Amino acid sequence: MSSNQLRHDIQGLRAIAVLSVILFHLNKSWLPGGFIGVDIFFVISGFLITSLILQKKKSRNFSLLGFYTSRAQRIIPAYLTLIIILSIFAAIFLTPTDFALFKQSVKSALYFDSNSFFSKQGNYFSPVAYELPLLHTWSLAVEMQFYLLLPALLILIPRRFLVPAICLVTVTLLAYSELRLQSNHQQKIYFSLLARTPEFLIGSIAALIPPGRHTTVRASNFLAALGLVLILPSFFLITESSSFPGLLALPPCIGTALLLTSYNSSFNRALSFTPLVFIGAISYSLYLWHWPILAITRYLSGTYTLSALSYIAFPVLTVGCAYLSYRYIESPFRKRSSTKTTYTHLASLAIASLIMITLAGIVSRHLAAPLSDNLTRYAVDAEICHGQIVGDCLRGDKSSNQTLLMLGDSHAAQLNYFADVIGNSIHAKIKVISASNCITIPGFDTTRIAEWGRDACNAQINEAKKYIPEADGIVIAGMWQFHTPSALFMEQLDKFISEASIRNQKVLVLAQVPMFSSNPQRIYRLNNIGLHLTTQKNTEWTQANFKVKTLVSRHKNASFLDLSNSALFSEAPLQNNTLIYMDSHHLNEVGSVQYGAVAAPYFQTFIDHIHTLHNAATLNSSVLLPTD
Repeated sequence: MSSNQLRHDIQGLRAIAVLSVILFHLNKSWLPGGFIGVDIFFVISGFLITSLILQKKKSRNFSLLGFYTSRAQRIIPAYLTLIIILSIFAAIFLTPTDFALFKQSVKSALYFDSNSFFSKQGNYFSPVAYELPLLHTWSLAVEMQFYLLLPALLILIPRRFLVPAICLVTVTLLAYSELRLQSNHQQKIYFSLLARTPEFLIGSIAALIPPGRHTTVRASNFLAALGLVLILPSFFLITESSSFPGLLALPPCIGTALLLTSYNSSFNRALSFTPLVFIGAISYSLYLWHWPILAITRYLSGTYTLSALSYIAFPVLTVGCAYLSYRYIESPFRKRSSTKTTYTHLASLAIASLIMITLAGIVSRHLAAPLSDNLTRYAVDAEICHGQIVGDCLRGDKSSNQTLLMLGDSHAAQLNYFADVIGNSIHAKIKVISASNCITIPGFDTTRIAEWGRDACNAQINEAKKYIPEADGIVIAGMWQFHTPSALFMEQLDKFISEASIRNQKVLVLAQVPMFSSNPQRIYRLNNIGLHLTTQKNTEWTQANFKVKTLVSRHKNASFLDLSNSALFSEAPLQNNTLIYMDSHHLNEVGSVQYGAVAAPYFQTFIDHIHTLHNAATLNSSVLLPTD
């Protein structure tokens, strides 16, 4: 079979790859390893591009310009059209903060550098990954970057040295990836070109294997069966928590390569089934459109879980958009023969996308009146000790000789202005040391949190250790629904309170404030453009509060303060028609101050108990003093 002959089985394999990715993105529990469909695409891409370049090299008509033009025709038109349309959506629906992040992602996508951009994302308050419309463009960036490297490898290295050279590069990069993964650099490696290059090269090796013209159907069936044995279990055994890609990428990638080289097997003939071939033909557009549709749906609903209506609408919208993209954008551009015409149209699309994102920014600012800063944040980041140490980290009455130490994650950071109100009310200074996703107590299980937050978490824990022994009392606040599922965390919290008791310290653990099913800022924006939406409290926070309260109740030196039933939260996320939440589970500056006013009497009781405890300790020590 010649290398330029259309292989329907490869289109069928593309269909399997894109469907697995879509199923995973719809609901990751349906196909836990469905994301390996991207790796299958990489192997196929390496196989086809290597076959194409070697064929043209052999016939002495290979042209770098022609190669890059064909890749541009294949990828860029539909890609830029997607960006243009998504910019319109972003201008209408995204909050100013979220739009700013979207605009940054567009810039990186236009340079095909979005893999690098998303590998560095770690802002706790950014939309979660499943709400980022351009997140999936990381794989296209990796592919385009690889296309810059492959021709040089294939053209400069003599044919007889290609297989050993590619094998050496593959093994070296696999070792590099695995070492980095073992060093807990999962996020960076996942998006890394160097880590993904072996997947493309496995496809290249498959292309370099001479076609077995006399290979029997029986032998092909064996190779195909072996390929399936490597691929199918990977869909279920490899999960998001796996150390991937690295060595774990080898089974699905080698399995794909085996299928590519056993084109006359019974399974490969089954892959040529007409519906699969059609899905494979539009697989690129399916991949382009399925993710933004899901991301937009989840952004608007504020939850990962789709409604029944969304499950019905999703395939209709996705297939419809993909077909239109394939029929009216992909196909016409791929048929253009004039290089000049091709680049003229591509340049026009690029300019249109730049104009659109600029206009989108203008529309975004003027479509709905922006909220004031004190309603969109819980404090000025540069002034609080959250993930960093700024000054003395003190709030409240700084002239007082009484010091409370407040530790926790962003749910403690949201209480800096709260601490000002409390401290001034009870005449105490409150040192607040916090970090995203991290309860800043010794022994906190940092490996559980996102990679980007671990260093700051460890640094803040070490800083807190300096002040724990001498604090008059300790306050702990956190997003308990995130932490209570960790048995190790609950064990460490229990240990921390016990050790505080030995030091004769009182501990006050604050309940998680009520959490909502959607972001109030988004609801505000949507309602300002004519929609009439409301937000509801969810139930996870109440269950988590109960678990922490139960743990705290076992300690005589600790108490649990839950004010979620107070009048402050009766109309939340509003209070007297003013927004008191900055997102679905954090108070804003206004809410933090009001919460402090409500909590002040309870903190007065807490500080009184500390005085009683200290007085008792002083009395006991004086009784034990030797007399004349």
